[in-house]
Amino acid sequence: MAHRQSRREFVGSISCAGALSPAVLRSAASTPAPSPQIESELLAAAFDESSGRLHIGRRGGDALVSGALACAVTGGGVRTTGDAAYRHAVETMPACDLLGEGRRLVARSRDGRRELDFELRVSLHDVRHAAFVEVVCRNVSARPIVIERIEPVRAAAESGGMLLWPGVTKGLTNGPMYYDPGRVVDLASPGGSPLRSWWNIGLFRGYRNEGLACGFVENQTALGQVSFRRRDGGAFDLAAESVLAKGFELPPGGAVASGRFMLAIAPDPYAALEGYAEAMGALLGARTHSVLNGWCDWFFAFESITEEEVLRNAEFAARALKPYGLEYIQVDEGFQRWHGDWEGNAKFPHGMRWLADRIRALGLKPGIWLAPYVISEPAEVFRRHPEWLLRHPDGRLKRVGPWPSEDSDWARNETPKRYGLDITHPGAAEWLAALFDTVAKGWGYDMIKIDFVDWSLLSAHRYHDPSVSRAAAYRKGVEIMRRAMGPDRHLLDCGPGPVSVGLLDSMRIELDQPPVAWKQYFRESASSAPAAAKRYYFHRRAWINDADHVCLNLLPPLQAQAAATIIALSGGNLLSGDRLPDLDPTRLEILKKVLPAYGEAARPVDLFDTDRHTTFALEIRRPFGAWTVVGVFNVLETEAVEREWPLERLRLDPGKTYVAYDFWNERLHGEVTGALRVRIPPASVALLSLRETREMPQVVSTDRHVLQGAIELEDVRWDERARTLEGVSLGPPGTAHNVAVYMPEPHPWVQGGPYLFRDFPSYTLKMMNDRILRVHVRFDGGARVPWAVRCDELFERG
Repeated sequence: MAHRQSRREFVGSISCAGALSPAVLRSAASTPAPSPQIESELLAAAFDESSGRLHIGRRGGDALVSGALACAVTGGGVRTTGDAAYRHAVETMPACDLLGEGRRLVARSRDGRRELDFELRVSLHDVRHAAFVEVVCRNVSARPIVIERIEPVRAAAESGGMLLWPGVTKGLTNGPMYYDPGRVVDLASPGGSPLRSWWNIGLFRGYRNEGLACGFVENQTALGQVSFRRRDGGAFDLAAESVLAKGFELPPGGAVASGRFMLAIAPDPYAALEGYAEAMGALLGARTHSVLNGWCDWFFAFESITEEEVLRNAEFAARALKPYGLEYIQVDEGFQRWHGDWEGNAKFPHGMRWLADRIRALGLKPGIWLAPYVISEPAEVFRRHPEWLLRHPDGRLKRVGPWPSEDSDWARNETPKRYGLDITHPGAAEWLAALFDTVAKGWGYDMIKIDFVDWSLLSAHRYHDPSVSRAAAYRKGVEIMRRAMGPDRHLLDCGPGPVSVGLLDSMRIELDQPPVAWKQYFRESASSAPAAAKRYYFHRRAWINDADHVCLNLLPPLQAQAAATIIALSGGNLLSGDRLPDLDPTRLEILKKVLPAYGEAARPVDLFDTDRHTTFALEIRRPFGAWTVVGVFNVLETEAVEREWPLERLRLDPGKTYVAYDFWNERLHGEVTGALRVRIPPASVALLSLRETREMPQVVSTDRHVLQGAIELEDVRWDERARTLEGVSLGPPGTAHNVAVYMPEPHPWVQGGPYLFRDFPSYTLKMMNDRILRVHVRFDGGARVPWAVRCDELFERG
């Protein structure tokens, strides 16, 4: 295994990957930082009371953020801590919170005009190589103040500040919702318009060099954005923007916080991004243990789904797929009478509670789709409670929909028209709570998927309560849902996940692109594979990723293998999206081989190399051994490609030799030294396990699950004295699968001996070629089968 730096080794070895130009150094020196007021093992921070500026840098070393201001964009203009009207006072104190222990700096900036005070809070924690910055704005006037956004950090040329991170060549952005996973952008050249990223950004200056992740770890009251631009000499403009709403009003005496913004340094860019997401999850109590394995009707039935169709698929799933780990049957849009009237329509004549009971009687868990903030005109809520609905600033009801505007032909011709539920109204909040209580506890649904949030609740710029921001409204809605559902049911959010961390279980991360075929998984920047790459670091740290359904019916077999593989390597929810009884045996077997989800996300090997990622590596650690599963995808549909990856890029030791096995082709790839070389046919995947070579027989794969031992092996051990390889395999009763064992020395073919079948009560041994021994395991008497390969006995007969 490649060497991983300890925390102390990292601190002792840090150095700049690039050099700052003399002009940048002079600019940084023109706003010299005061002596550090708080320090951690790596960083130091100080607030200059004479200028109202914040400085963060390495302890005893280079600056990271120089001359930053805190800002508020108000209806009357921009206010900053650098304005002459402010007087500043600094206090330091111990910090102890969910991020750990450390030191905190609090800078209070009093407004001489008695309008808007700032309180800047900076924390450095002992166990984190990061700085956390938050600003609180307080209305000290006698009238409401309109605030569009507040900025805990503004380090830009026009205001005399900068972010100093030399050597950057690439950046990884993020998008606002599931449908936009962000981009890999070129930052090698200065100039151009500022780039914007929602929530966070990762800055890259080499896979073996330090990484920097900047982003909001709290978004409960504002929607976090990061604006950045490369300047001459290796410096950056950086603005951390907490977006409230254009109509947000801060009442007299009221306060609003930006949420904490994190600047995280790590030994490599992966660790920086992972550290950012881990801090977000730690701070907000992320729910990261419930991974869905199930089925959903949407991509083959759409709104035409019927009760009969759901039950037909559920019955098939209970027979054929439940033994492999499938648990949930989720009903998607099309069951409801109207948006806002969630009882079953004529296609669901027995009602939604009856359907949930039938699904549960099959030994499965029922799930359901809701658009909680969308209200259609025929719904009772619209007719009886128009005061609960979103409105324009002039008081008119606000229509909602996925169309570009209310004035578009699409919107004008829509029937019935739809409106948005404003849950800042107490009556609407009570209705939402009752809905989720009914669906979860009254009807008995164990999983709820929420959708259509972007163009409903989040489309408003002003609510019934004008002191509530868009983020706060969204967070409040999810809080209502979670309280009503209880802690044990799964909530899948198709919304802004960073706002609802700690409340949601899983988060959609990509754009669904029906018909679900090759484009859905690989061809676009927002397809499943690029999204699984660009958002991998959130998985199991802030939430469970959902890279969309496994839909195989429209794909040729090789493409079906690739599609199933990328969803499996994402580590998150694994939901079949096909009409199950109509799946042919080949595609059904592919689906079985990815069930259940393992729960850990593969790292994208080419994360900063491209915007359409093709190579993923997942390190598997089990009590009996460790190995790496590598998926190399060929997106091209007409030509084969060859790929070569140095072992160190796969996080393997370049000085060691590994044995590679090709899962889908069920063959030995060979021994690998220095670099992995693989040829991939058009529109397919090479899925390989790599295990360090040993001087004894070793398991290198199975044909049961794509992770080749992570799910279906309970134990494997070598008894040197008895020269016996022993294992325990797991599988559904009544099934069988194969275990591939690699022999350290070749055993040439002979007419007999190990090349004959060797039968035992629950398994059979047979040499398949001079290096691979097959253990065919039969689960006739249960789900657990011990087996043994007694080498002296097996090869003596040769």
